[in-house]
Amino acid sequence: MSFYSFAYHQLLKRHFFAITGPNRVLPDFLIIGAKRCGTTSLFTNLPEHPSITNSHHDNMGFFNDNFHLGVNWYRSFFTTKSHKRKIEKKIGKCLSFDTTTTYMENRTTAENVKKIKSDMKIIVMLRNPIDRAYSQFNRAIKDNGEVGKFEDIIKEEINELVSEENSFKITRNKSNYIKKGIYYEQLKPWFELFPRENIGVFPTEEFKIDSKKIYNEIFDFLNLPHFIIKNNRIMEKGDYLPIKKELRDNLSSFYKEHNEKLFKLIGKRFEWET
Repeated sequence: MSFYSFAYHQLLKRHFFAITGPNRVLPDFLIIGAKRCGTTSLFTNLPEHPSITNSHHDNMGFFNDNFHLGVNWYRSFFTTKSHKRKIEKKIGKCLSFDTTTTYMENRTTAENVKKIKSDMKIIVMLRNPIDRAYSQFNRAIKDNGEVGKFEDIIKEEINELVSEENSFKITRNKSNYIKKGIYYEQLKPWFELFPRENIGVFPTEEFKIDSKKIYNEIFDFLNLPHFIIKNNRIMEKGDYLPIKKELRDNLSSFYKEHNEKLFKLIGKRFEWET
């Protein structure tokens, strides 16, 4: 990084926080995705646990888009080491985390995480890919003025995917409604680079039905005592008409093989048949 880049991104943009960067912590775990699967709710609610602190904001994209800015820039978004020690002295453990939903989308990100912290714990929230895609589409209507029809867009995406054969790649600045639900291809590099016991995969559907159970499973994964999240806010909820049954059936057939590969990879099954 050049001096001018350093001066702009760290001294000008992060000022005091960058100066104190060496005295700040790196995250102990990451929530890497997936988009529209409940990650914002986790980022907002998990710090209610007395042993958990989060980064200043979510989706900062250090390990993919901003890796060139350096570890000190990244540290500037986390709590100080002295504050961590204070919590540890009082409670026994203090873990920090970062949430970025695009982290799981390419192998380079996983490799960058491995370089910085080889024992990083990884949390993944996964939702039925049909519901995930439709939720993202409806969010795009609200945020970006998406004007196309869902069925037309996904038909085009599936045709593109077939033409790509074995070169699976999620291109940034595209909707990728279909690709982002092919979880196996995205998670495979993480399972290749990190120990299986360092990766926790949790279903969005169960989180909505029984959030207490999923929170406690996450706390078990992080080796933390159970804790009741009292202000359990469901963030960024959508309100839209249901997907058409015929379209849902077609997508269910499309995703069946991909889901089976995912279940084999993670060693558990989710109820995503319809």
